[in-house]
Amino acid sequence: MSYTLPIGLNIEAWNEWCEYRKEARRKPVSSFAAKKQFKMLLKYTEAQQQQIIDISISNDYTGLFDLKVTPKQADTIDMLTDRSWADHLTNDVDLLN
Repeated sequence: MSYTLPIGLNIEAWNEWCEYRKEARRKPVSSFAAKKQFKMLLKYTEAQQQQIIDISISNDYTGLFDLKVTPKQADTIDMLTDRSWADHLTNDVDLLN
């Protein structure tokens, strides 16, 4: 390994990734690729970095990928039940009665 591990990197997860690459008989992570992967991983918490690496290993990926962001279920429910856009309409109905 000819690169320095940055502060904030989940070292245990990174070592798992390097070991996986070795055991899968893939090319070792080059120093250029490592720097790019560090840049991507450091956008995330150490727990999320572990998740990214776990997903790549469990799916037998050759690379690391950003986590997919899915809307929270509560946010979706709020959007479906939010009626604040119609508040002014109820006032008009009250005036007619």
